[in-house]
Amino acid sequence: MSDLNDLRSNVLGLFNEFSGTASVCANNLTTGDVLCINEKQVLPALSAIKIGIMAELFFQIEEGKYNLLDRVKINGLDLRGGTGVFREMETPFEVTLKDICMMMIVVSDNTCTWKLSSMLGIDNINERMRSLDMNEFSLNHDLGPTAFDDMQGKDVDAYSECSARDFTTLVTLMAKGELVSKDSSDAMLDIMGRCQHIEWLGRYLPLDQFPAESGVVPKVKMYNKLGAYLHARCDTGLIKSENSDYVITVFASYSKDESLLLCPHEGSRLIGKVSKAVYGVWG
Repeated sequence: MSDLNDLRSNVLGLFNEFSGTASVCANNLTTGDVLCINEKQVLPALSAIKIGIMAELFFQIEEGKYNLLDRVKINGLDLRGGTGVFREMETPFEVTLKDICMMMIVVSDNTCTWKLSSMLGIDNINERMRSLDMNEFSLNHDLGPTAFDDMQGKDVDAYSECSARDFTTLVTLMAKGELVSKDSSDAMLDIMGRCQHIEWLGRYLPLDQFPAESGVVPKVKMYNKLGAYLHARCDTGLIKSENSDYVITVFASYSKDESLLLCPHEGSRLIGKVSKAVYGVWG
């Protein structure tokens, strides 16, 4: 208990140095310890919300509505700005649903997010999360054709909102093999384990982003999804370390740092420092 109290005090100190609003919810699956600060507060979820979209896809696959190998046509009108690579490709082209889900998580592709959100339905996604007792999860827009006009002049919560508690609950279900099914949970974690943006929660952890290529066996494996825009940052994921497996979500919102650069931003640094503190006790 002393270590947990010291960890909480350490993280509170980091939060006090941050210019905005921060929250954390961390669940140690090995020891049962929990670290929660402002965990119920609803904050801009940004692209981290895409793990909920992925979850709904696997639910609807389980219900027989889709198959990961179903082919989907991408037309010019489907292309979306912001993050992703599909917008750089010549249209029309076809990919599988698995490809679309993979790119939505791995490189946070907004074209893929639009295709899945429109196919699955925003109401279905949000209602599914409610059925899992995640009442602070809210996907507010499907990134349809008028997305950027609709959100012009609005704050960063216009696209999505969530709490650290709900994201940690969702990833914990995956980690326990209880989200949809064991096979589906494993498949979703495999996708998250390929995420190319690991530099926030993983900023100070002994990770190797490309272990297969380097031949190095990393001390830590991370399965995550982050989100960023303007003055808000968020990262959620499962950390598998030498001593324990744990799920952690950190929000860093409403920062006064005006930099749009991802890694140097105050919020990005805060997430890294909180993750480092948790790893120092649980890793």
